[in-house]
Amino acid sequence: MAAGTDLSELAFTLPAWTTYAAVAISGVAGATYAAKRGFDVVGVFALAFATGLGGLMLTDILLGNLTTNLLSSPWYLLVALGAAVVGFFFAGLISRFDPVMVVLDGLAMGFLCTVGAQEALKAGLAPSSAIFIGTLTAVGGLLIRDVLAGDAPQLVRPGAFIAVPAIISSGVFVLMVDSSLDSNAAQLVAMATALFLRAGAYWFGWHTGSSGDLSARAWDFWARKRKPEPIEVPDEFAEYFTDMIPKITDDYRPDSAKDKP
Repeated sequence: MAAGTDLSELAFTLPAWTTYAAVAISGVAGATYAAKRGFDVVGVFALAFATGLGGLMLTDILLGNLTTNLLSSPWYLLVALGAAVVGFFFAGLISRFDPVMVVLDGLAMGFLCTVGAQEALKAGLAPSSAIFIGTLTAVGGLLIRDVLAGDAPQLVRPGAFIAVPAIISSGVFVLMVDSSLDSNAAQLVAMATALFLRAGAYWFGWHTGSSGDLSARAWDFWARKRKPEPIEVPDEFAEYFTDMIPKITDDYRPDSAKDKP
């Protein structure tokens, strides 16, 4: 990319159906999540809206959009409402198609990553900020969903391979736009990346590990480094001191003790 080029000039407008598809898929996943846990109709609809619209809402707030895009158009709320209805009545049926939901989840993640990153680039933010916004757009809804459900967020739990695919997919999109490539092609590649990583986590068991505390190892290493080396005494000195110790003991022994047999 030539020096001085504004990335906002390279971020073209993505198709409108991109965002609607992401909201629909995420909303169905959120509604199914709530229905399987026995939530009532309010809980199912709340989690569907939170999962489908949460990440986009956070993006608008961070970018300073006082009237968010979600509220300026009625279609976002209608799509989320339809997703909530589907999840409420067909949660059991949807749960039987986990592989299909994994594929749809990967596609939705790719959608949201590219939408968030593109909005950040259009606002003139740096590439690193665009990657952060894209990641937040993809995982923000899941974070809000878990908080509302009273669960520890999957985003920060070991084993949940969620944030890593979002970061990588957002980075791929920003890198391709940074290379002056068409944003539609960049979106397809980013979506394929998210789908590959999410599917790999499901079928091949890819996961993140818990933190490893190296404090004990570091302390043991430092203790071994500070441990004094043993002093080797020559044999003649050892024999000399061995002979001298009884003599010194006799010299300092009280007279009453010396007289005893």
